[in-house]
Amino acid sequence: QKKLQSGKIRMTASTLPAFLWAGDLPGKDYDDDNMFEGMFEGYLLERTMRHIFTSPSSAYGGETRATCTCNAALHDMTTVEAAHIAYGCLQVHFGISAKNAWLEVDGDFNYRDFYNNIVDLIEDSPDPEWKDELLKAWNM
Repeated sequence: QKKLQSGKIRMTASTLPAFLWAGDLPGKDYDDDNMFEGMFEGYLLERTMRHIFTSPSSAYGGETRATCTCNAALHDMTTVEAAHIAYGCLQVHFGISAKNAWLEVDGDFNYRDFYNNIVDLIEDSPDPEWKDELLKAWNM
């Protein structure tokens, strides 16, 4: 963490942050031998996706108390696709950054490139079974 804060480790759009993986601590369940195991199953990503697409109260589980129509219904969204997961990743990354205003580029980190990298990683996965299982899990 100190190396990241001091700039010794550069965060770029091709860097995959720990919050993408499952684990009580972000990335705790990361497996060097199988990077796809637990990828896009992180707690923070799941909560952010629920907050964005269903309602803020659904992010915490349990009964929702939405006062407005959710974004998924407003946009006729019936399934979660790679682009939706990438958007959630982008929002989590911005949310944990030190910035309080949106910028496409934050130092060495380009949000547009990050979004496209996530979409490409899912869509062009070398493991089509992993991709199918990932999308199936997000659509339950």
